[in-house]
Amino acid sequence: MKFAVIVLNYNDHENTLKYVNTIKEYDIIDKIIIVDNDSTLNDEIKILKSVESEKVEVLSSEKNGGYAYGNNLGLKYLEKVGNYEYVAISNPDVFVDEDTLIKCLDYLKEHNKVAVVSPRMHFVSGPARRAAWKTRKPLIDIANSTRITEFLMYPFMKKGEYSKKEYMQEDLKVDCVAGSFFIAKYDSLKKIDFLDENTFLFYEEDILGARLKKIGLEIHILNNLKFMHYESQTIGKMMNMFKKMDILFDSKIYYQKEYNNIHLPLIILFNILRFIRKIELFIEVPIRKIFKK
Repeated sequence: MKFAVIVLNYNDHENTLKYVNTIKEYDIIDKIIIVDNDSTLNDEIKILKSVESEKVEVLSSEKNGGYAYGNNLGLKYLEKVGNYEYVAISNPDVFVDEDTLIKCLDYLKEHNKVAVVSPRMHFVSGPARRAAWKTRKPLIDIANSTRITEFLMYPFMKKGEYSKKEYMQEDLKVDCVAGSFFIAKYDSLKKIDFLDENTFLFYEEDILGARLKKIGLEIHILNNLKFMHYESQTIGKMMNMFKKMDILFDSKIYYQKEYNNIHLPLIILFNILRFIRKIELFIEVPIRKIFKK
């Protein structure tokens, strides 16, 4: 079985090279595609190309079209260079050992209905609370939109999360899994025309889950396995919090319109919540800066 890894880079060559130099030694990996998402740092492509080999290739995007756009560039390129059965979508600020990859691939091979599998995401501090999550129905998404709604609608917010008891299952079927690292059957992604490029950032995992579910395929998380996510804060470096909030709400509204069929009243409500969240940030950001000092 041929297995490729796509690593999406944006102004983060240090993490990318560290990660790729580790995993290129894994026998289970046949190809590594580094997709540079139109980085703005000088010599970023030149530095990335220093690791190129027969096994490692660097692609340069003509624009920074976001997470789905960049990963699709790598996914579609794979069709030109070989018949790959499995592909990992990966951030550069992660670590996963070869044995974990082998077990994930074996799992996919043995389960016909499973299109995507992931080890449990861990941070340095321990297991991630939201390594996976349930379909974000409108009420769940409203609850998650601002600090005020989180407080007032806490029960709805919790309905969108898997419990500690569920995470104790070795094999957990989930609606969505974190996009920082997962392994998929290439044909399954091709059946849904790869990733939806209508979002720049955020909600890619929700959209992927909805599209796979529509054609009867599943996503599973293997909680007895793990990968480390070091959170290099690349997103934070590339945009301020207010811009990031706008992108988040743009993606939220797109997802709810296209995949949960919401209409104008809820779209208006989400835009009101966007405004409220920005007001909250005006208060939060200075406080965060004070505490960082």
